[in-house]
Amino acid sequence: MSGTDYILGLFAIVTGLAIADMIVSLHGLLMNRRNVTWDWLPIVAAAFVLLQIIATWRAFYVGFQGALKGPPIWVFLMLLTQNIGLYLAARAALPDHVKVGEPIDLGDHYDHVDRYLWSAILVSYAMVIILMGLEPFLLGSRQFPTIFVQLLIVFPIMLSLVIWPNRRLHRIIVPMLFLWICIRLLPARLLIT
Repeated sequence: MSGTDYILGLFAIVTGLAIADMIVSLHGLLMNRRNVTWDWLPIVAAAFVLLQIIATWRAFYVGFQGALKGPPIWVFLMLLTQNIGLYLAARAALPDHVKVGEPIDLGDHYDHVDRYLWSAILVSYAMVIILMGLEPFLLGSRQFPTIFVQLLIVFPIMLSLVIWPNRRLHRIIVPMLFLWICIRLLPARLLIT
């Protein structure tokens, strides 16, 4: 490893921890959104900090790659937003605070977080769809056309989970989505289509 690799590793850890802390705070606010007194100033300040971190990543990318310029900042922001959506969904999927000996009803938990969970996944999918839709303009060709079409088909199905938090509907669609992702991802040959 070069000295640059050590420096980038340290910055990745520090900035990753900073962003993870912001996402955990965002998760807590969104899960408790009905009891939060919202104020625009801390939201704008947090957005400033997040953009500053992204700008720092971009500067390191440009500086350490010896490039004249890096990808546009909005590309970094969209990729980060996609990952934040997945992180928020992961945080919501299972209860955060389970204490030994105390009963917990996973059905009640799902009923409480279902819209939040699927909204977070939709944000992630939307970012991927937008970036893949822009690929022909950015790269001159579409790298994964099959996945792009599949995401366009699945997006409205997931949207139905957000719009209609009906347990019977979810019991049909969620297993279908799980089967779809297993079929799409598990065979090695499909990973590069």
